[in-house]
Amino acid sequence: MLPIAIDRESRLPMAAQIQSTIRERIQDGTLHPGVRLPSSRDLAGDLGVSRSVAVRAYEQLIAEGYLRATQGAGTRVATHLPHPGRASPQPAGSAEARFDLRVGATSTVFFPAREWLQAYEHVGRSIGGAGPRRHPLGVPELRAELAAWLGRSRGVLVTADEVALTADADHTVGVVCHVVLRELGVDHIAVETPGAPRQAGLAERAGLSVTAVPVDDEGIDVEALKRSGARAVLVTPVSQVPTGAVLSPGRREALLRWAADVDGWVIEHDRDGHLWLGDGGGPLALQRHRPERVIYAGATGALLGPCVRLGWVAAPGVVADRLGRTQLGAPDPLTQLTFAHFLSSGLLDQHVRQTRSVFRTRRSALRDAVEEHLPGARLTGVPAGTHAYLRLPDGVDDVRLAAAAMANSVLVHPGRHFELGHRPSAPGMVLGYGAVRSGRLAEAVEVLAAAMGQIAMP
Repeated sequence: MLPIAIDRESRLPMAAQIQSTIRERIQDGTLHPGVRLPSSRDLAGDLGVSRSVAVRAYEQLIAEGYLRATQGAGTRVATHLPHPGRASPQPAGSAEARFDLRVGATSTVFFPAREWLQAYEHVGRSIGGAGPRRHPLGVPELRAELAAWLGRSRGVLVTADEVALTADADHTVGVVCHVVLRELGVDHIAVETPGAPRQAGLAERAGLSVTAVPVDDEGIDVEALKRSGARAVLVTPVSQVPTGAVLSPGRREALLRWAADVDGWVIEHDRDGHLWLGDGGGPLALQRHRPERVIYAGATGALLGPCVRLGWVAAPGVVADRLGRTQLGAPDPLTQLTFAHFLSSGLLDQHVRQTRSVFRTRRSALRDAVEEHLPGARLTGVPAGTHAYLRLPDGVDDVRLAAAAMANSVLVHPGRHFELGHRPSAPGMVLGYGAVRSGRLAEAVEVLAAAMGQIAMP
């Protein structure tokens, strides 16, 4: 049992209270590396909270790198954390942190509040007495708009009947793993390494056997995938998290052949496809080449930030039918209709163009800052999305560097945070620029360079 005091009168959510206590006890050495924690069910029972509260607390700590969840071994304190006497990562929203360079960090500054309110008011005025039509897969109007928009912008081949609405990208992965794959007879999934530990954990909690498959500069190693024995794989073909690699044309073809050969499934998480920052529009979705084998997933997170949480799945009928029998957790119908109007009116296209311009400037500023202040390091990956991978000089301990940076007000993910199954071949840092303005990125990189000097001192 973990003795955690829950203040039910506090304005701080209970999940955040649990996270804070566990984080503090890891930092002060009370919870030792490798120690097994209670299951989310047991923790919820001990504390008298719902299991979803305990799950959210654990998932956030896993995402931050404090905990690791492994099938058969439970949830344990991560073994790669710095010694308690050293600086440890600050929690999200820490008042002491001036720069948040973590993957997925975003700012409400990007949210088009005025346009969203106009769309919301338009929908509110147009709703009839019967209210919005309900459907297990989501509001029909939004599914139709999404099918058209995904086809136009990403080349996705899908009809409105094959689109399902969810809460966000993580929820999509959890639902697909827990319901769809298991009902289709799949019990073994492959994930990318380095990759997203949160999504690997979702697959494990769905009861699937998980195998980590290496990623290189061309994306996932399909030959290694073939040897894994898995019949499903979760991939990020554009701006892979964290390396920024793009799945090469040869690997794309090989991956889709593999899916057909093993009667398997590719879950395509198109996290950054709409935020291609280079010339042209970037590679189109994998799904268009084998729509009967690819489950395409996307969300509003990278486009609209934390203000609107909505995800979608474009999937063949056999998958859509199963999704229709599942609690998908999509937002309320009024929010769905507002997003539908945002699409149909061209407001989202306008917003995406503006966002690309901002991120293009930020990535350029980040590249210049790295060249000036970190001459022994280099950025890798394609210009897309909201993060870049920084290859560090040999011998640099990325976890120690992240801890030193965080002690100096820079929140950042070390490369080892994304390690699934084995350590990366070279040390690295993942630098997100979704929450830091271009004018301040140089200052953040200067702090990172100073932290590197600190850990190199004898």
